[in-house]
Amino acid sequence: MDKTRNAEIRVGIVSIIGLIVLLGGIYLGKGIAITPAAKKIEIRLPSSGGLEDGSPVVINGVKRGAVTDVHNNDGSVLVKVGIDDYSDLREDASAVVTILEITGGKKVEILPGSSEKPFNPEKEMRGRVAADISGLITQVGDVSGDLVMLLRRLDTISASITQLLADGSLSANLKSMTADGAVLVRDARDWMQTNRQDLTASVRDIRVTIADLKDAVKNNEPKLSSVLDKLDRSLSDLEGTISKADRAIINTDSLVSNINNIVTEIRTNGGLIHAVVYDTAFKRRFDSLVYNLRVFVNETRKNGVNVNVSVGHK
Repeated sequence: MDKTRNAEIRVGIVSIIGLIVLLGGIYLGKGIAITPAAKKIEIRLPSSGGLEDGSPVVINGVKRGAVTDVHNNDGSVLVKVGIDDYSDLREDASAVVTILEITGGKKVEILPGSSEKPFNPEKEMRGRVAADISGLITQVGDVSGDLVMLLRRLDTISASITQLLADGSLSANLKSMTADGAVLVRDARDWMQTNRQDLTASVRDIRVTIADLKDAVKNNEPKLSSVLDKLDRSLSDLEGTISKADRAIINTDSLVSNINNIVTEIRTNGGLIHAVVYDTAFKRRFDSLVYNLRVFVNETRKNGVNVNVSVGHK
């Protein structure tokens, strides 16, 4: 009885030890290292990319830890990893989720960075998910429908082109256009060869003319400056003359206004000038006076003047 119980105890102990060894092998096989001194880092990813607890974390191809937690957070994925040391990481370090093996599995590849400042473990590390075979297959499946539609359109275009070419007129027109283009190019080449010397001489003459103009401007610059100075002074004098003419026009306007005022005053007032110009009775009296004076002068010429002067007579 005791021997049987002891055997059962031994079998139980061996089973427990075997189970512990099996679990340890599984954990070690998945890349989970049970190290109480592991440093914790948080990585922000747009998606998990297939990561799970226990996925390995490598730096420059060397395994340095494992993923400890993957969960959704604020519209993205927050991944917590434990590594043995992050002293060699810099401030601009980043992470990339890549394929572990061709058969499957994912890993986190940390790029140490090149900044002079060290990495701050209190801040989240930015990461991205690299494309893998499954992602490429998914993208191919997404574009397959568009590819089929594109092939159909290409087939339709090919049929239309075939129909155009089968008519024969398009080919004839293309041949005619090609021939005309060849003739045009040949004529242009012949014209260039024929007139090359004349064109060269014209260009040379233009260069000589430009050089002569530069020399003329350079040699006559003092005279030109003097002419420009005189022209400037003439313009200044002309401005003065125009100013004087403006003042004269203003004075003329003032004189015309005064004359208008005088004419208005003559028309409206009853003075001598008004009477002479506008009073008809005054005109008749004045004409009578002139007539009598003319008669008096004529009589005086004929008969003389009899003057009876008494001096000292009361």
